[in-house]
Amino acid sequence: MRIAVGGFAQESNSFSPVPGSWDHFGPQEVLVGDDLLARLSGTQLELGAAIDRAQSDGIDLAPLVYASASSSAGHVRADVFRTILANLTDRLAQTGPIDGVLLALHGAMVVEDCDDGTGEVLRAVRAVVGPHIPVVGTLDLHANVTARMVSNATALVGYHTAPHVDQAQTGLRGLRLLCDTIAGRANPVCALRRLPMLLPGETARTTDGPYAEVMRRAEASMMRDGILDASVFSVQPWLDVEDVGCSVLVVSDSDPELAGTVADQLGDEFWQRRRDFGVDLVPTADAIRRALISERHPFVLADSADAPSSGAPGDSTIVLRALLEANPSRDCYHNIVDGPVARAMAEAGVGQTVTVSVGARLAPALYEPVEVTGRVSLIADGDFVQKWLGGGEVLHRGLTGVLQIGRVHLVVMERAVRQWDPEMYRSVGLEPRDAQIVIVKSPAGFRAAYEPFAAEVAVLDAAGVCSPNLRALPFRRVRRPLYPLDDF
Repeated sequence: MRIAVGGFAQESNSFSPVPGSWDHFGPQEVLVGDDLLARLSGTQLELGAAIDRAQSDGIDLAPLVYASASSSAGHVRADVFRTILANLTDRLAQTGPIDGVLLALHGAMVVEDCDDGTGEVLRAVRAVVGPHIPVVGTLDLHANVTARMVSNATALVGYHTAPHVDQAQTGLRGLRLLCDTIAGRANPVCALRRLPMLLPGETARTTDGPYAEVMRRAEASMMRDGILDASVFSVQPWLDVEDVGCSVLVVSDSDPELAGTVADQLGDEFWQRRRDFGVDLVPTADAIRRALISERHPFVLADSADAPSSGAPGDSTIVLRALLEANPSRDCYHNIVDGPVARAMAEAGVGQTVTVSVGARLAPALYEPVEVTGRVSLIADGDFVQKWLGGGEVLHRGLTGVLQIGRVHLVVMERAVRQWDPEMYRSVGLEPRDAQIVIVKSPAGFRAAYEPFAAEVAVLDAAGVCSPNLRALPFRRVRRPLYPLDDF
């Protein structure tokens, strides 16, 4: 058995001022050929787990291209998208006879000239391999699953967890389904149900609450005879495209009626819970004040509105300004994206005191910079190994420094990265367990790693392009009515 493996993943945010560019798909985020196998093997990413299992089972792998953005951003630039996609399909066309294709996708990629980037990837792959070669893709549960995606894939499987602790398991589900199809043990038939609703990432988690209840039903449905897989997608809610919404995807074995019945049941249960996803937001100044007078620590405060993993630029100064104004007497950790300041710190050198205007560089229409004076306590290349949620993946922040402003330790980086893992701070000598306050820019992904040792976790009420207050955002293109923009 010979399987082609590759991937193309980016999560778009229609309200982000920063387009998806080569800064997000840097040289270290685009793996080609044997480098793909070498770099992903041993990781807990979906394609990494699939590669390891396939090689242990003696399956011959034909590596294509794996491009995964370092963080979410705005819509992907058309030239970047076309270049990566052409590279992937050219290698697929030249790879020789194959029995199937396994792709690691995200499912919420929007291109400047194409609302359904993932659908276009699958269409292009299908055009190369023809109608009879099985193509299976893995998706994030924030995917905006379209009919185009489903029609060009043999099957699609999504994460079952948020925070995403099952990336490896999802890759293995996809591989198993692909191998069973190639071997004639399964004949996948997909049923997609779209729901006119968006959900905030803060409460669309599977550890507890309404989404966890629906996901458990989906997992239980996979135990039924004839059901091969089931996924429930909470969608990336900051997509201002016409065809957007939560969805359910059920894969049966040769039985479209069964797949449709199960998809309808799950879709109805999901829809009935739509009003149960409200987010408890805490005023920023109040959360900081409460944390600083507490005898417990650390307080993990989420500035989810500026989450790079959701498409924000990562350079908001709203929470930083409030933290500095509180003049904490105990150590507090924060971070911000500002390449020029990181370079200025490196030029000054470790131990030197600098005065800089930091933040609001990528999103000047949203925030105002803050002038600070602090001591440069560390300079690093910014690379660190993510140990949670895709363990083993190396994230690249570019030039990174730590600026100590009183008791506030500010990590300044050139490039935005996902903030799910305490290694983002530990890699520059800051142990989150020792701090009084730790700021993370993530709606939910951080919880898997931080909640076990946090004294308290709170989501801050701060403005930004990833605000869970969806009604406050300038949606213009979505098909209406759409919950919660419309209450029905």
